[in-house]
Amino acid sequence: MEILRYTNNISSAAHRDLMRKVRPGMYQFQAESLFQHYCYHKGSMRHVSYTCIAASGCNCAVLHYGHAGAPNKHQIKDGDMCLFDMGGEYYCYSSDITCSFPVNGRFSPDQRIIYEAVLSANRGVLAGIHPGVPWSSLHILAERIILEALLRAGLLDSTAGSLDDMVTARLGAVFMPHGLGHLMGLDVHDVGGYIQVSQHHNGQS
Repeated sequence: MEILRYTNNISSAAHRDLMRKVRPGMYQFQAESLFQHYCYHKGSMRHVSYTCIAASGCNCAVLHYGHAGAPNKHQIKDGDMCLFDMGGEYYCYSSDITCSFPVNGRFSPDQRIIYEAVLSANRGVLAGIHPGVPWSSLHILAERIILEALLRAGLLDSTAGSLDDMVTARLGAVFMPHGLGHLMGLDVHDVGGYIQVSQHHNGQS
């Protein structure tokens, strides 16, 4: 646990350092290199847990952007949102942290709507974590909060059905086509924590 805590503390500090240093006009690979430099220079973490995702602009919509087929090669432009998904590795224990922010430090109105929807889901899930609560229930809670925010912003047709109808139909998966999160250990994606389309796992917490 101490190694996991250390790994995540250093990686969190690296993200904060990167947020202070990244600027419009830099390239995505330069942001990636700043993260890796901090992890190695400050934390003796020679490796990362997975291929770094240093997305900006429309690249943020590409799941696991940054791999060999879509390298972190684009220039970060003024007004872009950045989505940096990077984590250091220490003694084979993993970290996995994602941060999103506007590169110029100012949200556009549209960016703020989406950012605050996700932030509300994050806070709602953290408040809903208790012993015995299934992981899958927390995933559905996140989808509900995001759908509610999108309805409130007028981005969903309120005449198409109630919020409960949308949650039941898993409309939230359109906007969050990935898991709420995952467990970590020696593997970045450790066992457990996966939601099923047809039914929920029982007993996962």
